[in-house]
Amino acid sequence: MTVVAHGTDIGWHYGVLEVSLGAELPTVDRIDMWHEHVGHNHGPVHTRIEWPEGFWGKTWTQRALSTRGGTDSGMLQLVEFASSAIDYTRSNEIARNAGDDSARLIIPIDGRILLAQSDHAVCVEPGRMGILRWNQDMAMSHGDDFRAYILNIPAYALPPARDPRGALGIQPKNFILNNVRRMVGSLAADRGSVTAPEFVEFSRAIVDLVAGTLDDRRAPELDAHARLVAAARRRIHLYSNDSDLTVRTLAESLGTSRRQLETAMKKVAGRTPGQVLRETRLRRAYDLLADPDATEDVVDVATACGYSSLSGFRTSFVDRFGILPGEVKYRARSAQRPPPRPEKRAQLPHFS
Repeated sequence: MTVVAHGTDIGWHYGVLEVSLGAELPTVDRIDMWHEHVGHNHGPVHTRIEWPEGFWGKTWTQRALSTRGGTDSGMLQLVEFASSAIDYTRSNEIARNAGDDSARLIIPIDGRILLAQSDHAVCVEPGRMGILRWNQDMAMSHGDDFRAYILNIPAYALPPARDPRGALGIQPKNFILNNVRRMVGSLAADRGSVTAPEFVEFSRAIVDLVAGTLDDRRAPELDAHARLVAAARRRIHLYSNDSDLTVRTLAESLGTSRRQLETAMKKVAGRTPGQVLRETRLRRAYDLLADPDATEDVVDVATACGYSSLSGFRTSFVDRFGILPGEVKYRARSAQRPPPRPEKRAQLPHFS
């Protein structure tokens, strides 16, 4: 068994884990470890392996939690896995008891996988993708040498389950889903060099795009705005520390009007560009203040996160997190630990 873990990030419990199980381990140990590892990534599932003696498996897991340890309804996780033939099942009883209302986006790389939920089944192969809701019964089955990505879609990003069968099979014909597939592949390929903030922001962007395509009421409008929103997100991520970056200057840099940018952002992400910019700055400020090894004063953190007014920064910080920035800094450097950064965005319905 090979396990390789990479770094963590203040405010988020973040890491990359590589697990490889092969013939160097006894068959029983290999199967038990795989079952335990899958359960750690996805909660309780039943596994059935047709040829136990020849079983092998490998995963690369990228995960970010907003608290250290435990589970989180807003968890961001991308798993690339490969293995020999195996069947996975999850009963309604297990799903209900697990309390996980998220979903899984399955994107095959090599081979085909059968997905089944609520008496509905589809076969998904490279070029397609599938969605399984994790609070219902489900089954997955694939043959030897199968390889795929599995991305967690947090519950807050899912539309109401109007169809109990869900959206098992998705043909990614439109611009958004084709780029979701490319973005997931890029995030996995760069797992060794991507930083925690980059993983969190990039994963959120992917989740936002998938969420839009799952909502039939929004999907027809998304293609025309997706490229603009992706560019806006990148600029906010790169330049939010510049106090001159406003919604107006952001729109100008993208060659569009403020009104067009706000319309696109609301339709694709459910938020205004001003809300995204403010949230990005405040999250970065919280993480800097919660770092026990950091030496910056509150005013330095405010400036580094794009605030030109200390009083304005304090007001926004308290409104967002319910605590003074100086108190977070004090707790981080004393015997007390600062509270985990709250993930629920104040006054922003549907997204957290």
